[in-house]
Amino acid sequence: MSPRRSAARTAAVAALSAAALLGGGLTAQAAAPARTTGAAVELAPAGALATQCYYKVNASGGLLIRSGPGTGYSVVGSYANGSTILASASTTNGFRKVGTNRWVSSAYTVRIVNLPCES
Repeated sequence: MSPRRSAARTAAVAALSAAALLGGGLTAQAAAPARTTGAAVELAPAGALATQCYYKVNASGGLLIRSGPGTGYSVVGSYANGSTILASASTTNGFRKVGTNRWVSSAYTVRIVNLPCES
């Protein structure tokens, strides 16, 4: 990872941590490298996932976040259609991990190829 990307990632994690403590939200301009489009970006906790990539949510009614990798797990939140999320590159049972006990269906995520995956 280049020093510029590393610095941007460090700043994003710090900003998200501060926002979580204060109960606020962030936009991509504050949380990700400058080349993002301004859509909301949700980052998983640092070190929580092995290889993570950026994905766009492609579900007209929004994308449910579940407590485990399957439709039998409880719904713990959702992402709006068009949101940009950081999720695991690998899947389990057709689901990508987006955080601790937080999973989304990979069928409704589209990889953003102009943003690099991170490990």
